[in-house]
Amino acid sequence: MRKAAALGMLLGALVLGGCGDEADGGASTERDVKPLGELLAGSVAPLAQCKDWVGGPRDRKLVTIDDIRSQVNRRDTGVTSPPLSDEEALQLFDRACANRYARSFRLYVLYARAAGYAPLTR
Repeated sequence: MRKAAALGMLLGALVLGGCGDEADGGASTERDVKPLGELLAGSVAPLAQCKDWVGGPRDRKLVTIDDIRSQVNRRDTGVTSPPLSDEEALQLFDRACANRYARSFRLYVLYARAAGYAPLTR
């Protein structure tokens, strides 16, 4: 029951958390590399899918990971999980998105689940 409530809070934070614009430190970087996926409230985290990930250039993948990490690992959600490193997230998404049936998998769901188990796998 607690896990379901925590997941609900996490999903709500993902949807509402990116309400600032890109100038507020949202999805842009100093090089203005765009993350992969469709923006919602200044973040791709809630909508980015495996179909966006596959074939994307590495620099855009890294910006996407940073955006997802900033939404999943928010301090104001009450949910604590260690952030995945760029390499861990790259490997996770590359592996999970390699399957054709995974085209509509949400990247933040994959990330959040992997981050929850990270202390056990490290």
